[in-house]
Amino acid sequence: MSVVHVNLPVPLRKLAKGVTAIECQAETVLEALLKLDEIDASISARLLETDHSALKRYINVYVDGKHIAKTGGLQTVLPNQSKLEIVTAFAGG
Repeated sequence: MSVVHVNLPVPLRKLAKGVTAIECQAETVLEALLKLDEIDASISARLLETDHSALKRYINVYVDGKHIAKTGGLQTVLPNQSKLEIVTAFAGG
C-alpha cells in the first residue's frame, strides 16, 4: 500500500473536524477517497456518485498536479508519497 497525502478543501474541513489534510494508505484514488469516511461517514458521498463509479460533476481531483481524468480516473494508481488534491467547483458571479 502506498502512503498518500490528501489535502481537503475548505467545504470538507467542517466534516473533518477542521483537519486540512490526512495521510492514509491506498492504492488508487477511489480507495483514498473512501478512506475519508473514516473521519466522517458522509465525506465520500459528497465526492462520489452513489455507485462510486465517478466523481460528482463539481469535484476535481489531482494527483501530484495531474488531473485524474488524464491518468485513469478513480482507478489511477497512487505512487508512494503522492499528493492528492480535491478541488470543489463553485458558482457565483
